[in-house]
Amino acid sequence: MADVLQFKGKPRMPDQTLCRNGHHRWEVVKSDPFAVRRGELITRFRCKRCGKEKTKAQ
Repeated sequence: MADVLQFKGKPRMPDQTLCRNGHHRWEVVKSDPFAVRRGELITRFRCKRCGKEKTKAQ
């Protein structure tokens, strides 16, 4: 019978790989719902996995 060899590499976390490839899981930041920039109402989003933020004017 053959010997079983252990995996020698470091396993990657799938969440980090997804964000690195641009597949974020955006959630609305509810702590500041009425942030105003240049007279426009904006919505702030934060990635649930990595913490990156983006804004969207409405």
